[in-house]
Amino acid sequence: MILRRVTKHVKDQNWFAVGLDFIIVVFGVFIGLQVSNWNDARQERNNEAEYIQRLDAEMDVIRARLVAGEQTYSQSLRSIELLMDVRRQYDSDVTAEIPSEAELSIAASGAGSGMVPAGSPAALKEMMSSGALVTLSNDELRQALFAYDEFAAINLNAWQTLRMSQSDALNRILSFGDLSMPNDLNDLSSALGDGATLRGFDVQDFLDDPDIPGYLRVLLGAQANQLGLVQQQLALAESIEELIDKGSN
Repeated sequence: MILRRVTKHVKDQNWFAVGLDFIIVVFGVFIGLQVSNWNDARQERNNEAEYIQRLDAEMDVIRARLVAGEQTYSQSLRSIELLMDVRRQYDSDVTAEIPSEAELSIAASGAGSGMVPAGSPAALKEMMSSGALVTLSNDELRQALFAYDEFAAINLNAWQTLRMSQSDALNRILSFGDLSMPNDLNDLSSALGDGATLRGFDVQDFLDDPDIPGYLRVLLGAQANQLGLVQQQLALAESIEELIDKGSN
């Protein structure tokens, strides 16, 4: 209809009307583009709100797992330190009073306790794979998510390396116990991770073995490193939650 009007006005050489029609067309296109941009922006904000809601819920779960990991490694370190103290006391005085077999059994069982590190939230992985991370308007939050994702990958690799490095030492410590182990497992440290428990502990052999202090130092170093990594990852996770909470207030 506009085209017919413009053609008619051109034939009639009504240039004022032609100019007016042109302004109407340009204004209409402009309004159309603005409405489209507004709809796109609204959709992006809706997507952002949905992703942030998912991130908030998933980071709660991740933080809880990291807190549990921190507690597990802290308890493991206390168990190792108890075993080290017992050896030091015995080596300096064979008549020194030492904890009971039950206490040493519990300490040995927890010497290698740990948890697979928490990964990245599913919402973040989805945003990164789809390119939707740019929908986050908070640059600080986006950078915090990048930092967390990178460290989560580093922590997983470190956990695998540290578990391997302490395997021999942990197996040696656990070998002094009476282990209830699933039939399909032959590695003592793996067995403890699958629900096996030490039901007893050969205290005297543990006290007399000259290699035990060295093995305990290996365990102490590995578990201390894993605790430090978990604490760093927990700090990154908490910073993300703080940014999300700040944005929602």
